[in-house]
Amino acid sequence: MISLRARLVKSLLRLYTFPVRLRHGSLSRSAKFSDADYEPEGMDTQARICGGVRVETLVPPSADGLLIHFHGGGHTARMNDFYRRAAGRYALAGFVVHSIDYEAGADKRHPALLTDCFAAVRALAAESDISSAVFAGDSMGANLMLSSCLRLRDEGMPMPAALVAVSPFADLTASGDSYRVNCHRDPMYALPFWQSFARHEKAVRRTSPYAEGRDPRDPYLSPAFADFSGFPPLLVQCGGCETSASDALMLAGRFREAGAPVKLTVYKGMFHDFQYLFPRLPESRRAWDEIYSFLRGAAGSG
Repeated sequence: MISLRARLVKSLLRLYTFPVRLRHGSLSRSAKFSDADYEPEGMDTQARICGGVRVETLVPPSADGLLIHFHGGGHTARMNDFYRRAAGRYALAGFVVHSIDYEAGADKRHPALLTDCFAAVRALAAESDISSAVFAGDSMGANLMLSSCLRLRDEGMPMPAALVAVSPFADLTASGDSYRVNCHRDPMYALPFWQSFARHEKAVRRTSPYAEGRDPRDPYLSPAFADFSGFPPLLVQCGGCETSASDALMLAGRFREAGAPVKLTVYKGMFHDFQYLFPRLPESRRAWDEIYSFLRGAAGSG
């Protein structure tokens, strides 16, 4: 049973997203993000170019760790105030946070976003000991985080100490059963209740234009199909009513198959990126507490 506040938020989300869901549109391309350069109080901020890619950095008053942040937003959203607030929450745990502002856009195709992210990671790795850093990403950002780590491993570079994937968009084939099970439950991506999954399956298992012309099972495009041998510990969180919840389950399963440490937490009744969207919900507070505990433990053991 989820909290009363979460139930209310889900109802409001259903209303807000209804016009997009009715026309089977892309919520990430329809969402309007503020870009007023939000700056968390009491933290130093800077933006610079690393490896040819813009990176925003948050430095809290007291920091004893380094975190590289991969923001979500499909393949179309640039770094914005929504993700700056998420970066600020990671900084509150005592991390200097580098947020990669990869060059997103509706015209981008794989591997454009991965190329940007890896170039920034490689440049940051040249400045600091990346083996003691932690990586975190949500949605498409979790995809890019995992793909960047695949490249680090495959090119013989040091790996980070730990990874956090929030509502990962890790299977661009959208093959999991949650797309069917949650096709009317997800307040952000579900079909209107009168539309059947059988008739509108293609709309639910939407194919991202970012994968156009590529094999969607390519591990660098869909990390849910990767071999994670040699990977650091991973925390995966997702909402139980997400259409893409299967992505998180597939990802955790692939880690276990490779013998890589993984913790999967499914928050029953919750939705995509709930802890980023509404951090003050009781469920979100629990999720952030879990993230902080995991990251501090990983940083301490590194």
